[in-house]
Amino acid sequence: MEHFAIYSESFLTFKKLPLFMAVTQELINDIKKQLEGLSPEEQQKKLEEILSKLPPEDREALIGKQECPFCLMIQGKIPVKTVYEDDKVLAILDINPATKGHTLLFPKVHAQFLPQLDDDMTAHIFKVANKLSDALFQSLNATGTNILVSNGQGAGQVSPHILINIIPRYDNDNVSFRWNPLKVDETELDELQKKINEKTKEIKIKKSEEKIVINTAPEKSESNFLDELPIP
Repeated sequence: MEHFAIYSESFLTFKKLPLFMAVTQELINDIKKQLEGLSPEEQQKKLEEILSKLPPEDREALIGKQECPFCLMIQGKIPVKTVYEDDKVLAILDINPATKGHTLLFPKVHAQFLPQLDDDMTAHIFKVANKLSDALFQSLNATGTNILVSNGQGAGQVSPHILINIIPRYDNDNVSFRWNPLKVDETELDELQKKINEKTKEIKIKKSEEKIVINTAPEKSESNFLDELPIP
C-alpha cells in the first residue's frame, strides 16, 4: 500500500512529469483544504478516498513522492504533543481522541502491520504500552484503560504506520468495544483449534530473564508518571 501525508508545505513536491500527467496547483490546494483540521488517521482515510476518484495518471503523480505521516512526526517535521519517547518508540496525544488523554504509541522504524516488527521491538512497544496505560490511569484519574491495535484493513486500520492506541476510560465516556457473541459448537471449535495449532506450533519465543512485578493495587499519586517510566 502506498503511504501518504498532507501535513507540511513540503508534502506536495512532485518529480518532473509530462504535461498530461502534471497535477495542477489548484487540485493540490483543493486536497489540502479538504484535509485541514483532520487527525492523521482521518487525513489518511480521506486522502485515499480523494485519490480513488482521480484519473490514474493524476493519482500516480500525487503518490509518487509521499511519505508516511508518522515517520514525519518522528523526524520532527510534523508538530506533536509528545508524552513519551525513547530510541525505539514515540508516544503522542491523539488530536481527535476517543477520550481525553487518548495516546498513540508507535515504533520509530516504519512498519504498517504488527507482524512486520521483530520480536525485540514487539516486546518493547508493548512493555511501553503497559507502562503508559498505568501512567494514564493514575495521572488522569481514569477508571480503566484500553490498549487497542487495529492490525489490517479488516480490523479498521487506516494508518500507514502501526499504532498502539492507549485509551483512558471514564464513567459515561460513550466509548464501546462490545460485540454480539457468536454461537459455536464443539465440532467447529475443534476444527478452529486444529487450524490455529498448525501455525502456533511454529512459534518460537525467546525466554526472557526480565522479572515483571505486578502491583495488584496501584495507588494514585500526584507525581508525573509519564516522566518516570523505567523503560530500558
